[in-house]
Amino acid sequence: MSVLKKIVWGAWLALLTPMSLAQVYPSTGTAWVLLGSWQDTVSSGGVITAEQLKLWESQHADVVFGSMQDREMNQKMNAMGYMYAHKFDCRPGLQEAWLSQQAYLSGLDLEEAYLHFAEDTKLLLDNPSSGLDFLLAGQAYHLLLIRDGQYSTARLPIELEPTDKIVLIASSPFDGLSLKAEKLPKISRHEINEQGTVSHWQPVDVEWHQQEGGGRGYSGQLDWSGAWHSAQPRYQGRELNSGEPGLAAGLRVWMLELAWQQASRVESLAISPWLEVTESDKQLVLAIPGWDPINDKNSDGYVDRYEYASRANHQASARFRHQSRLIPAGYLWPGTCWYRVNFLDSDINRLHAQWYQQDWQRQGLSGAYNDDMAKLLGSNQFEVVSGGTISELPYAAGSQQAEYEYATQLAVFLQQVKSLTGTRWLASNISELNLWHYAPWPPIMRQVIDVWLREHYLTPAIGLGRLQRYWDNFALASQQDKSLIMASTKGGRSQHSPADLLAWQLDIETGLALYYLFNIPGQTYYHSWNQSYRYGSGQTDAANWAQPGIAKNIAYQPTAMLGVDIGIPEPTPQGTERVVFDDKESRADSAATTIGAIPLQPSGWYWLQRSGWFGDFPEQGVIARRYSNGLVLYRGVRERNDVAFFKAKPLVVSLDGYYQRVSVDGSLGPKVKTITLAGYQGVILKRTPMRQSEGK
Repeated sequence: MSVLKKIVWGAWLALLTPMSLAQVYPSTGTAWVLLGSWQDTVSSGGVITAEQLKLWESQHADVVFGSMQDREMNQKMNAMGYMYAHKFDCRPGLQEAWLSQQAYLSGLDLEEAYLHFAEDTKLLLDNPSSGLDFLLAGQAYHLLLIRDGQYSTARLPIELEPTDKIVLIASSPFDGLSLKAEKLPKISRHEINEQGTVSHWQPVDVEWHQQEGGGRGYSGQLDWSGAWHSAQPRYQGRELNSGEPGLAAGLRVWMLELAWQQASRVESLAISPWLEVTESDKQLVLAIPGWDPINDKNSDGYVDRYEYASRANHQASARFRHQSRLIPAGYLWPGTCWYRVNFLDSDINRLHAQWYQQDWQRQGLSGAYNDDMAKLLGSNQFEVVSGGTISELPYAAGSQQAEYEYATQLAVFLQQVKSLTGTRWLASNISELNLWHYAPWPPIMRQVIDVWLREHYLTPAIGLGRLQRYWDNFALASQQDKSLIMASTKGGRSQHSPADLLAWQLDIETGLALYYLFNIPGQTYYHSWNQSYRYGSGQTDAANWAQPGIAKNIAYQPTAMLGVDIGIPEPTPQGTERVVFDDKESRADSAATTIGAIPLQPSGWYWLQRSGWFGDFPEQGVIARRYSNGLVLYRGVRERNDVAFFKAKPLVVSLDGYYQRVSVDGSLGPKVKTITLAGYQGVILKRTPMRQSEGK
């Protein structure tokens, strides 16, 4: 090894001495992802209560991506709460409620927090989520029943008595109703005073039309005159005990009072939707109206029937500006519906950043991790059929230019959050994404993030080809970033034999061995999971563990194995064949400090065995990495997920000394100088000092 490389390795290892680490396990940091749903469970034949399980989790990891839902526990563990800076929920929650109240108090227009389409737009809708029903079905934010001066939630269908009233509470202004009732009500809308609270109720003219099919269904077009401003969620000066967290947090709302003078049965009540879903060539299409302020001639925030009939821009049909908000139509998590955030208003950005500051302080969080960072304004979320022009950007949704510019704006906002909060734990979920190869992301995005969540980064049948392309982990480490590296059981023995406990144990052993190939103490964190993306502290079932009813994190974390001290990673041993990393046009071996022009942390990988010694990328082989007290190995073929390789002939490889294999229960096997490996198998070995007689 050259003097320079010895200095590089020596400086790195000096930072990794055990004295510098405050962690649960001796050779690596560990983490949990999105804890919650604690239940009583069993372990080693005894019962563990939900609270005991929560305490156990707090004592068996160093960081949390999410929250322990306990301020004191969060503060002890460096908990990174969940954040999604580039979306607001279609149905407002605590964050949106807080922002609406703060924007009002600051004299700001909250609508500036959203991106809007400048023209009528159609998007391909991929696997629509039920969360979109809030808008498509015109669901009210809340319905309040007023009876004899008492307030309660109105649950439809409902039998109304004479003089009963229903107050419809919405999170955005609207101008149409859909009603199914025996009698039609008189309608009034709220008006506010200078303090922003309801001063009186103004009767509203409604043009009712019977819906197709006759019966009791009616559509009502409300006749607005003058701007309709939001109000505090109160009725007759009293706070609403609705049970809605958003209302309790001060969400600014728009309210209609529907009064019946006679008894009537109300079967349904909804807001007329402005979105439309149609089918074209066997694909669903979401139509979103565009907003052009030129159509709002009196600038009151509403294009009334007269303005609409004579509008200057016929390609923009939104009646209210909020109706044109950008809604991602690509695949979303089940039950979700999101709007895209605008990062161009400095005053709104300030409030948005302050939300995270106060929320993190309230929960005792060190920071937060931003999920789905690769789903911004690109074609993976906005596949445009027609239209697509964005009011706030000079690019169309779905274009690479829009995605790149938006990523730049998001990075600037995240830097503002960091400056305000002082956090050094701003994280991002990027899964297997290589940041140096992902064109839509600007370099500033790499610079602003401190911690990277590599979701399902390692799998038992990962294969050598992929491992030799995973140099980016060492590039992130070189810029002093931290990473959570998740070992998943996807494609492993347990996925093919879910009832076989040994299959699960082999997958977890292999996952930890793979992780130890990437481990950089003080900078990486290990997490073991099943094949799904559904995290939590709940219990296993027949599909995700050999025995149902076990707390998942207890089942998946190889606690005893982690307790075995194998020391810290060492440089590639002299005389061994270094593993070569592949970066398309560049290559670098495992002792290199750059790949192309990108700085690298040396990995220390080498080949213990391989097919042929003349090419950099063998068809099969065993990758090794030495630790100061141990050795980790992984046997693979170039291709990943080759089911037949699980049944490959066992391979016996020689070791450079005496070792004991670490089992999943933490026990150490007999001292050996050879090890037998199955296909796609990883093992962890504890080094045993040789006696003089053994070294001869």
